[in-house]
Amino acid sequence: MGLQARVGAKKGAGGEITNYGDNTRRSLLAVTLVTVLAIISVVTVYAVLIGTFESTGEVTIGSGATGAVTYSLDGLTWGGSLSPTDVDTTWYSKLNINGGQYSGRAVTISWQLQRKINDTAWSNLGTPTVTSMSLGAGAQDVYATSTGVSTGNRDWGLDVTEEGIYKVVASVNSA
Repeated sequence: MGLQARVGAKKGAGGEITNYGDNTRRSLLAVTLVTVLAIISVVTVYAVLIGTFESTGEVTIGSGATGAVTYSLDGLTWGGSLSPTDVDTTWYSKLNINGGQYSGRAVTISWQLQRKINDTAWSNLGTPTVTSMSLGAGAQDVYATSTGVSTGNRDWGLDVTEEGIYKVVASVNSA
């Protein structure tokens, strides 16, 4: 009986010839493809998880103006927040600003009352008050009037018609 064997074939226990070469290659190819797909999925998922960074800092170029808006119920005592008892309570704002490199420059300050809608959004209320003035060399208080002086400071309580959370935004622009 003539026995012919192909390359990669082996003789089994019963004397039959079995070709293991093709099955081994197929198995190796399948394992390689599964491994490559697994690596690609891990790299893709990893890239998605680390690809959503956001900055929490600020970039400051030059020595620009700095300031903060504060609030008062009586125009004498000022702080960063208020808790008026009623919607028709009188309350005021002022901007304490240091002109920095903008000292001596003419500016306009737009004062806008805003009401909080949700955790991230605010809605403008009423008409803004616009102040026209020149910034000083040091810290100065500016009030929500056309000239920035305290006399006639805007009563924001007149614009509040319902309970909620409010703030005044003072936007300073060069004139």
